[in-house]
Amino acid sequence: MSGDALGAGGFADAPYAVQGELFVSDDMRAPRHGYRGSVASKVAGITYRQLDYWARRRILEPSITPSRGSGSRRLYSFKDVVMLAVSKRLLDAGVNLQNVTAAVVFLERRSTAQLEHVTIMCDGEHVHECTTSDQMLDLLQSGKAMFAVSVGSLWHQIERALEGEDHVDLTDDSPDDEA
Repeated sequence: MSGDALGAGGFADAPYAVQGELFVSDDMRAPRHGYRGSVASKVAGITYRQLDYWARRRILEPSITPSRGSGSRRLYSFKDVVMLAVSKRLLDAGVNLQNVTAAVVFLERRSTAQLEHVTIMCDGEHVHECTTSDQMLDLLQSGKAMFAVSVGSLWHQIERALEGEDHVDLTDDSPDDEA
């Protein structure tokens, strides 16, 4: 099978895993915008309570500013919001939390730009990453029922949704809009 399985037992290396890049990728640069939990949960389609649970359980923590105790504010990156939305879609499809967590760990290893070209497919037991239509076709031809999440489509939806939302401008350490 061509798609990489993302089961809880381990991860297969993707064909484009990068080691020791010569040039700085987008994810190696600091994010330009951060989003408060209220914005991240709204755009991802989850409740703030669920967002808080995932952060406290370390299922999906904010990559810009994690919670440092009572009263601290979490700050989520664009990539974090995409991964929250993917997690929501997987859970809605009946994928168990263990496999959702495995998918999150896998997606964290990808750059934001790479996420734009990924489709996550689930067969009820395993989560698979597909970056080509041939990989998706191989999984569909297995005869198993499949559920797919186009991470790239969510990437674009979230990009549009965040355009009008409050954010913290991280380029000069001053808030654009306080949430």
